[in-house]
Amino acid sequence: MKKIYIVDDDTNIVEALSIVLRSAGYEVGAQHDEQNVSENASRFGTDLIILDVMFPQDSSAGFNIARELKAHPKTQTVPILMLSAVNEKKIYPGKFSNRDRDETWMPVDDFVEKPINPSVLLEKVKKFVGEPCARNGRG
Repeated sequence: MKKIYIVDDDTNIVEALSIVLRSAGYEVGAQHDEQNVSENASRFGTDLIILDVMFPQDSSAGFNIARELKAHPKTQTVPILMLSAVNEKKIYPGKFSNRDRDETWMPVDDFVEKPINPSVLLEKVKKFVGEPCARNGRG
């Protein structure tokens, strides 16, 4: 079974995403803070990380977490889907989009704004990890 790890301080968002992903057949793990994400995601054995940008202590923590994940030997190849309301909150001038992705500042594989339609979420997840269960019976 494919594993998705969600990192978001909003418990309602985590619960909503988890319901959509679990109902599609994915295994879901999550955390609500920015502490030890690389180790926690690695221990979970994740195939994809869904990452928020803004956390209560640091409005740009997600960018730092993405860089840490890509630098960590056990998570450097795991795709990151950044899912954030950073543009809606207007805390930064301009708007973030996929054009802003790069290897040093925003090393994520995709950037999507909240809220996300469940079908779009599943489309993005399948793009990175495929179907929830492999066709040969192994996850």
